[in-house]
Amino acid sequence: MLFEREPLTPQGRKEVLMRLFGAAASRGGDWAVANHVPVAVLEAHGEFATHIRFILDAARHNRSLSREQQRLLHKAERLLDALPDSIMQTLPAGPEDNWLQLYRMLVDMHGLLEDALPDLDAEEYTSIVQKMVQLSEAVAASAAVEVSAASMFALLLVQVHLNKYEAPKKRSAPRRRKRKKPAAKS
Repeated sequence: MLFEREPLTPQGRKEVLMRLFGAAASRGGDWAVANHVPVAVLEAHGEFATHIRFILDAARHNRSLSREQQRLLHKAERLLDALPDSIMQTLPAGPEDNWLQLYRMLVDMHGLLEDALPDLDAEEYTSIVQKMVQLSEAVAASAAVEVSAASMFALLLVQVHLNKYEAPKKRSAPRRRKRKKPAAKS
């Protein structure tokens, strides 16, 4: 046939969706200059970091926290220390780069704080989440990847496609240890 078409492979579909996401999410040009952080991002980071450090310092003096909770708080503090580098890497990252790093880090920090401090009241929890949202909003407004309805829809299509064609992970059965036989009595 003159117009015979080849079917599109799953890899080909992934590439088409990734190009669609890149076109929808890219701001074009040199949107974010490397080593430049807008004032709005600095202010949002300062408010967030100050608030979280206050919470972490107050929690450290709480004698009723378990070792696990103390470990989670220490992990949250390390994430907080790594946040500026994450912001610097997220701002200039294009659609093909790791532009989600900061957002993932904030999600991880949320989980750590939630597990380490289960007794937070509604007002304090709301304040933490609002500061996370303000920071992510300030970064998104200044980043090379534009977070819009079109780009998020394209990203969702990519994610659904990857989930559909990714091989399910095999679960290995737990290894059983052989029990040692008791020594024979003589």
